Formats: sequence, C-alpha cells, structure tokens
Amino acid sequence: WVVLCFNVTAGIGVIGVAKTMVNEIFSDLAIVTAAFAGTYVLMISVFNMVGRFFWASTSDYIGRKNTYHCFFILGTILYCSIPFWAGMGGVTALIGFYIATMIIFTMYGGGFATIPAYLADMFGTMHVGGIHGRLLTAWSTAGVLGPFAITYLRNMSKDNAINDLVAQIDPATFAQTYGAPVSQLAELVKAKTVTIANLMEIAPAGTVDPTGTLYNTTMYAMAALLVIAFFANLMVRPVASKHHVENTHPADGKPAAPVAKPSPAPAGGALQPAE
Repeated sequence: WVVLCFNVTAGIGVIGVAKTMVNEIFSDLAIVTAAFAGTYVLMISVFNMVGRFFWASTSDYIGRKNTYHCFFILGTILYCSIPFWAGMGGVTALIGFYIATMIIFTMYGGGFATIPAYLADMFGTMHVGGIHGRLLTAWSTAGVLGPFAITYLRNMSKDNAINDLVAQIDPATFAQTYGAPVSQLAELVKAKTVTIANLMEIAPAGTVDPTGTLYNTTMYAMAALLVIAFFANLMVRPVASKHHVENTHPADGKPAAPVAKPSPAPAGGALQPAE
C-alpha cells in the first residue's frame, strides 16, 4: 500500500502542476509559450501510456519487485535533478527538464500497469481482484495527498521568496510602489497585489529572480517519498505458500485438484492411462 501510494503521490502531484511549473521555471525562454505548455501536457499523456507498455513488459524479464526498485531509484535521481535544471536555465536545461519529467511520467503509468501482476506474484491469483480493489485506496489517498503537498510546498516556497525579496527592498520604495507599508505584506500578497514578478521590478540591481527555484523543496520532498517507498518495497515478501493459491474450482471456489496429464504414447502404440 505504501509502495503504490508514495509512487502515485509523487507522480500525480507533478502532473497537477506540470503546465504551471514549466511556465514559471522557464518563463525567460522565448520558446516556452502557451502552445509549448499545451504540447508539454499532451506529451505527459503520451509518455504515461508508453510507460504502461514499456514497464509492464520489462517487469516480465526483471521481475515486478525489481521494476519498482527501478521506479524508486531512478525516480529519486530524476526528482533531485529538476532543481539542478531549474537553476541552470537556458535551452539545455529545458531539454534536461523535459527528459527528466517525461521519464517520471512513464513510471507513473508503469506503476499502474505492473501492480496487478505484482499482487499475483505476492498473493496468488485467487483473490487478486479483491486485493487490487483494496490497494486502490492507496491511489485515492495519493490523489488527495499529491496535489495538496505540491500546492502547500510551492506556496511555502513562494512566501519565503517574497519575504527574502522584500528584505532587500527599501521600505520607502515598497510603500511608494504599493501604497502600503511592509507591515501589511501578508494582506498585499493574499490580494495578489504583491507578486514576485512586480517585486523584481523594484528590487536592487543584480537580485536573482527566485521563480525558478519555487519547486525545489517540492521535488526534494517527492524524492524523499520515493526513498521511503523503496524501503517499503524492499520489505515486501510473498505470503506463506499455504495461502498462495493460483487456481479455483468454478463451482465451490476451492483450490482445484491437480490436473492429470496423460503419459506419452509409445511409438506406434495407443496412449497409456494417466496415473
């Protein structure tokens, strides 16, 4: 449950703010237009779908547990790389950011495609439908937790950035620009009168625009969730063999008896009766 919940929390949180995030981090690039952001959102769906095919197929060769290990190890690295690309700036950083996020989205889709087979490996196929239904409560929880965490952490970073900028601006200049003293900053921010963009217009020369770093805390938090999920996945073990049932009798739901196989026919002779 923890494995799926934290994997989905990280993925769905980023999906919810993807368009806003790419616009804010790379707002200084001419290529990042409304059309570019729209295409970016479209590619999220494409890579989500590709991930369902790719990772499900890969799990047939490396195992379900190892596939989830890949999600968490690779995902942690990719989430931690996003602040690097955001701070670097430029077209190269945009390409790196694009690639990193698209790989993340493949793992979001791959997690859903792989989990039924993972459950069958751990519990057998007898009750896998019911077990999968219960496990989907993790997805429901993540659907609330992910957007909330992303929004909360982003707003916290924005408030900290605004406070840092205001600390560098002369109070008289601030009061002249906004018609209110610095002591009313909270009210001005709530009314969206004060923003990072218009603070940068009156900030001292050489002040670094913090917009590109607003999601750093968020990405590190998502990476931390994946680290926890990695250790949860590490502790997953199959149920005891007496509970691991693969087949059921269609009439009474009890385990089916082993099916007798006929002995190979001798050369030129009839089939021998099964044992």
